[in-house]
Amino acid sequence: VCWPISGATFTMDGYLSHKILSSTVGALGFILVFCVRLYSGWGYIGDRLTSKGIEFEETGWFDGDVEMKSEAEVARDLLLFRQDVKPVVERMKKFSLIVGGAFIASCVGLNVVFQAKPLFNEYDAGMLERLVYDDKMANVAAEQSGGIPTYCNSRYYQAVANGGQGCK
Repeated sequence: VCWPISGATFTMDGYLSHKILSSTVGALGFILVFCVRLYSGWGYIGDRLTSKGIEFEETGWFDGDVEMKSEAEVARDLLLFRQDVKPVVERMKKFSLIVGGAFIASCVGLNVVFQAKPLFNEYDAGMLERLVYDDKMANVAAEQSGGIPTYCNSRYYQAVANGGQGCK
């Protein structure tokens, strides 16, 4: 899902690293949110199993009631926690940290790529005003357009220009 969105955002040639890093940021952001949600759910289960009391929530007239577990129930729940829940919580913690680190690295990489080669927005009103009086910027814009009208890079503006007249 992230690659087509990046492809629609970066339509001009020479922005492959922008495409790759922006789609990576989007994909890892989704995975990170999903991992944090799983981690918090398993953590809640672990907290319930390791507590010495059972809290009743939203179940009727005894809302908020706390009943203490018997020694056998505490031992059973502790065994379940150690065998089934704790390994999952540890794996989710490790995986979430790895995904979080990769997400931060991708964000930093995307920022560095944008600093090295910023996205030229030929439809920005400020940019269009600057092109009128700044010959150097106008030459850069003409060079980046490759000799074709700038609306050729946008499906929307091609449609506005009667199907992209003048585009190759």
